[in-house]
Amino acid sequence: MEYQLAFAPDLNVRANDFVQTWNESQEYCAVAEASLDTDSAKGYFDPALVDGAIAVLTTLGGGIVTNALYDLIKQALVKKGVHKKIRIVQVDKPDGTHIHVVTIDE
Repeated sequence: MEYQLAFAPDLNVRANDFVQTWNESQEYCAVAEASLDTDSAKGYFDPALVDGAIAVLTTLGGGIVTNALYDLIKQALVKKGVHKKIRIVQVDKPDGTHIHVVTIDE
């Protein structure tokens, strides 16, 4: 399964930085491969949330539960210096695909 991630500006995390952090961890790479997608970012409905690219996580096995993947995403963000409570909201795009927007949970 593929998860497209867009990061809210108040997180101060760029998609390429997140991908680099993800790919540096053997634990994370055992679950999903991280890459950048600039084409999907161009078609995203709210460019204010996207820094020119989105992070794409492609899970390597069907056994990963979404909540477990979200926990790994949160851990990776802590490594990037995000120490606030975050939430991940799935947004349906007009073409039927989804993007997961990562924001600070107020």
